[in-house]
Amino acid sequence: CELYSLGQVSGSHCSSLCNINATLTLAQCLSLSQSKIVLLMSTNSSSYVVLKSTRRSFDYDSRDLLFQETIVSIPSALLRFYDIINSTLERHMGIQVENLKNEDLIRRLFRHDYIENPSILLEKFEEVKVNYNDYYEHNLALSLTTELNTLFSLITQHEFLLSHYYRSKLELMPKIIGWCGHVYLTEHLTPLNHPMIEEQLYSDAWIPKAWLTNRLLQLVDSFDNELHAPLQLCDLRK
Repeated sequence: CELYSLGQVSGSHCSSLCNINATLTLAQCLSLSQSKIVLLMSTNSSSYVVLKSTRRSFDYDSRDLLFQETIVSIPSALLRFYDIINSTLERHMGIQVENLKNEDLIRRLFRHDYIENPSILLEKFEEVKVNYNDYYEHNLALSLTTELNTLFSLITQHEFLLSHYYRSKLELMPKIIGWCGHVYLTEHLTPLNHPMIEEQLYSDAWIPKAWLTNRLLQLVDSFDNELHAPLQLCDLRK
């Protein structure tokens, strides 16, 4: 929140977390260490969301930043951002995106989100080059620098990237609601207990169950074929 007040991080839910009239408040600390933060947050509608990050703090040093200074060329900055996402997918998940242009991958990852510069991030790169190659406006460049640094701090987190990559593919990942800096918010999933499992086994909702089972099997198959290391995934949609 301090970095947000200084304009050094961005996010669709910064105001919900950081303003005086914040609509998200701490309900319970589920996990807190230098390498993991998981907080249960209460909303003003008496429901819950989960705040997550694989790092406790955003240190704002070279390891957390994609750009140390305000960008001076939007096309070259986007090219660097595209390359970082592709290399991160390959490094963390063993995924080599074939037959998919870099900018198409960006649109796939972020088209559902309230990013601050959609006209730049979600446009075709050739159109961006035409529109911005000979154009420079400091406030726009500063805003885009902050946003790309924020997104960089998120996509370097394995769990966030995995959820983002698979959510539009199989619709089984917890919904990512938004973020602020290096922390992001997901829907709150309640674990099934034994009575709930027994109740579902004898209900008439066969078609939704069959659909979900098929999707889960497809997801497991994707993990086997796309990831280069074993993966344990506990957070799936019920």
